[in-house]
Amino acid sequence: MGRNSWKKIYPPGRVVEGTMGLLMWGAVAGAVLNIVLTALLASVYARNARKVPTMFTAGLLTFAVLLLVGNAVTLWSFATMMPVYTAGLEPYVITYTWAQAAGLLALSVVTWK
Repeated sequence: MGRNSWKKIYPPGRVVEGTMGLLMWGAVAGAVLNIVLTALLASVYARNARKVPTMFTAGLLTFAVLLLVGNAVTLWSFATMMPVYTAGLEPYVITYTWAQAAGLLALSVVTWK
């Protein structure tokens, strides 16, 4: 659809075009970090699944791949739907994104030990 495809979906005058606030830029940074951490975990889980082909290792790999897809969709939605996010939603979005980053960071530390 394009860079400002939201203009085709929402009638004129209903949405005020805005810019990304500082909190949303923080959420974007968190989403990028989540993608990097999830991709690293998926690579470790894929290597483990090849070495030890069990349901558990396959489940870990499936989890990581689906989480990676979800994080990519999240980042895409931030990039394409930013003008329709309300300012009141920003604190929740950044909190959720960075809470997930903290969880993935903890999981990464445990995985590599």
